[in-house]
Amino acid sequence: MRNSVKKAAVTALVCVTAAGMMAGCGNKKLDGTKIAVTVNKQEIPFGVVSLAARMQQAQAEAMYKMYLGGGSDMSIWSTKMDDDSDETYGENAVTTSVETVEKMCLEKEHASEYDVEITDDEQKALEEAAKNFMAANSDETIAELAVDEDMVKTFLELETYDVKMKDAIEAKADVKLDEKEYQQMSFSYASAKVSGDDLSDDDIKKNKENLQKFYDKVKEDPAADFNTLGDEISEDMTATTGTCPTYEEGDDSAANGTTYPDEVRTALRKLDEGALNEEIIKTDSVWYVVRLDSKNDKTATESKKESLTNTKKDDFYNDTTDGWKKKADIKEEKKLIKKIKITDNHSFTIQTPTPTPDPDVTETPTADSAEAEATETPAAEEQTDVTETPETEGDSAKAESGRRDDVPFPVPGKPEPQRGCGYLFGGAGAMQKACSAPGRWAGGLHGVLREGQRGVRERLYGNTGNE
Repeated sequence: MRNSVKKAAVTALVCVTAAGMMAGCGNKKLDGTKIAVTVNKQEIPFGVVSLAARMQQAQAEAMYKMYLGGGSDMSIWSTKMDDDSDETYGENAVTTSVETVEKMCLEKEHASEYDVEITDDEQKALEEAAKNFMAANSDETIAELAVDEDMVKTFLELETYDVKMKDAIEAKADVKLDEKEYQQMSFSYASAKVSGDDLSDDDIKKNKENLQKFYDKVKEDPAADFNTLGDEISEDMTATTGTCPTYEEGDDSAANGTTYPDEVRTALRKLDEGALNEEIIKTDSVWYVVRLDSKNDKTATESKKESLTNTKKDDFYNDTTDGWKKKADIKEEKKLIKKIKITDNHSFTIQTPTPTPDPDVTETPTADSAEAEATETPAAEEQTDVTETPETEGDSAKAESGRRDDVPFPVPGKPEPQRGCGYLFGGAGAMQKACSAPGRWAGGLHGVLREGQRGVRERLYGNTGNE
């Protein structure tokens, strides 16, 4: 029971961390109490949707910068989704945020069916987190987000249900896999380009000759190390190892990509372990020499099995929540929601303060916070209907100091002020954890927005569900 309570406390803390301590510098004054979304009988105020959208924005920008090489000046939100769409990434981010809030409301509504609840300890943690959030941010920031303490608590509560319900729903998924779906074979190969605008006729001739030399040497020594042999023949030669599905049943291009052409995969499936393909495989653009090393690579097979299992669980989860949404009575105040504008002129970034180590952090969750220096944000030209929120003398002093006196840790060196910049303070280890696993990030900004708030949060913080 003790472990369960500690894990639940971590869940609540992660949600607080995800919401972050937001210090903004906008000048919009909005009424957060107006109802923006109604899901069956649950009425969600504008402030909750606004906070969800800003979280989506901040997390997407953080991931974009870390993994896609985005600089401090990223023009992404005003870009069209594709050539056939008038919708921008910023508009899509708002849409997906609204959809996420709606889904979380439905998860809360169905929570009792999965024996999911928020405990008294978690409620206290959420209340404390909401209070800390309000205390950590200036009046200007709170006005921009259009939230009050109850709205912040509502948002954190919905996120907590989201985390718990995902695990609970996926636990009911009846995942059955045939080994032919996930078994992976490993092989060694050498390849050479034989066409392309970047190659001259001499280059092509040389590549073909080198690959032939490689093939002849491997025939003499079938157990040769491809990488070493490739370096001996030509530094420009690609000679390495790879894996791909052992059986055609698992050869789903959508899941395995198109790294290796059909000719290579087909040839490998006909080989015995340790056997070299009897001839060079020739495609229009690349020639290959391949050797099958193992019909069942244990590491690659286990990884593929886990990936496939998680995909099927995700599908079950999405099918379940999508089913609820189809039956739900959902009303959106679209005119009100359109007041949330995510643009390149106004951004939020995630910083990582360094806290004093606290061994009891999982026992007593706190929303440690800090406040960044705020800079004036010029309003975008198209937002002419926005009223200014005058800065109070107290707010100015807080912005000038760049910190709160009661903050238990310092804010690291802040970045240079950007136009329309706000700061979102995540948990101390959040970004370090994300940086330690770059392979978890794929798909670019489009993938972030399509994935929705839950997916982005999981990429930042990992699986936070209870066990």
